[in-house]
Amino acid sequence: MKFRSLIILSLILTVFISSCEDETTVLGNWVSKGYFEGYARSNGSSFSINNEGYWGMGKDDDYYLTDFWKYDPTQGEFGTWILADSFPGTPRAYNVSVSNGEKGYVGLGYDGDNDLADFWEYDPVSDSWNRIADFPGGARRYAAAFAIGKDIYVGTGTMDKDKKYMNDFYKYSNGKWDKISALPGEKRQNANAVSYNGKGYIIGGYHSGVLNDFWEYDPTTDVWAKLEDVDEEDIGSSSILRYDASTFVSEGNIYLAGGISQGATLASVYEWSPIDSIWNEKASIETSITRQGAGSFVINGYGYIVGGRNGSRYLDDFYMFEPSVEKDSKD
Repeated sequence: MKFRSLIILSLILTVFISSCEDETTVLGNWVSKGYFEGYARSNGSSFSINNEGYWGMGKDDDYYLTDFWKYDPTQGEFGTWILADSFPGTPRAYNVSVSNGEKGYVGLGYDGDNDLADFWEYDPVSDSWNRIADFPGGARRYAAAFAIGKDIYVGTGTMDKDKKYMNDFYKYSNGKWDKISALPGEKRQNANAVSYNGKGYIIGGYHSGVLNDFWEYDPTTDVWAKLEDVDEEDIGSSSILRYDASTFVSEGNIYLAGGISQGATLASVYEWSPIDSIWNEKASIETSITRQGAGSFVINGYGYIVGGRNGSRYLDDFYMFEPSVEKDSKD
């Protein structure tokens, strides 16, 4: 009996230890901010200016849209969405959108029939749109964009209804476009793009499969530097691979949230630290709702995501991300 009791005790301890080993601490907390007040949609236009977020245009299950909304986080428990001046251009999705801190920029995309080359500037003070010079690289969709200082940078994407992939890049500065160094990596669509600390970043994308490369652009030298691939064993993971994700900077780190990989939409979130160049997994957006094509912006240092698409289901939920809040989860 004593021998049998020891065996049972040993089994209990083994199960307990295994359970403890399976339990991991995951940082990050997604705070529900209610729902976007317009139509559910994906692949629209999003940016932030003066600690207010903007989201609009894009596509729902029936139409390409032109409505445009401002989010004020200071009004009410969840903040308030306010209808802003509608986008005056052709209704579109799969375009680029970016802010230089003073004005927002929207251009390119697809209207259901044609790729587009026009570009527009949004002034939050007058709540109005102004058409600027067309993108010199030609009509395209699925391009990438980021802002460094007051300049915006736009490139990659596809032309001729996805028949031609691109790796060229252009800078819009002081009212005119100039061509800069092309991205040295593979041509691509739906790359994840963001800027941080005076440099631009292109992470992955898609071309005959999900891409794993990671590039840093220095505007002072007009040079792209290749960083470690996101699935490099010592600093990353194959689970990071994705495109059409929400990308933002918070607390000095870059975040990839959601997106699509190998035909499946994702809810997972990864953080890249520029200090040690290591990727870390964070708390998922919402375990029951994976998504691609969501809007994203940063307010008061916190990243927000809104909407997106899960297969044929278009979304209108809205969350704020707290990177440093600790949560317990089980593998």
